[in-house]
Parts: sequence; C-alpha cells; structure tokens
Amino acid sequence: MSDDYGARPDPDTAYPVVRLLVKHGTPISVAVGVALAIAGVWAALAGFGWAWAPAGVLTGAFAGFVMRSYVEVVRLIADMLLPR
Repeated sequence: MSDDYGARPDPDTAYPVVRLLVKHGTPISVAVGVALAIAGVWAALAGFGWAWAPAGVLTGAFAGFVMRSYVEVVRLIADMLLPR
C-alpha cells in the first residue's frame, strides 16, 4: 500500500503537455495555422471551389492566433504556478 496521497508530483515529470507547450508552443501554433491554410488552398486546387482558398487562409490565420494566445496563457500559468 502506497502513501502517495497528498504527495507533490515530481516537477521534472509532471505536466508533460504543459511543458511541451511552454517549450515549443510558438512553432506548434504556426504549424497549426499553416496546415489549415494549406488545406484550404489544396481544397481549392482539388476542385472543391475557389472559396476554399481564402477560407482556409483566414481560418489558418485565426487558428494560429487563437493557438498562440492559448500558449501564452499556458506560459503565464506555468510561470506562476508550477514548481521549478
């Protein structure tokens, strides 16, 4: 029987996704935005209609912005609350 109740998590292994976003958040947000923009242009070139190109580019820009703001919030929380 373990007495781990109430034990603090190991700071080096705790919250791996938060640490990933703190370290690589900017490239991830750019990659999400670019991937959506490329998908929209691809859809237009594949014959789904010309409106997919600007829709994809606008959606990619918006998604990149939202993702970047999420990364900033995660960084703020990590700086204030996570142990180092």
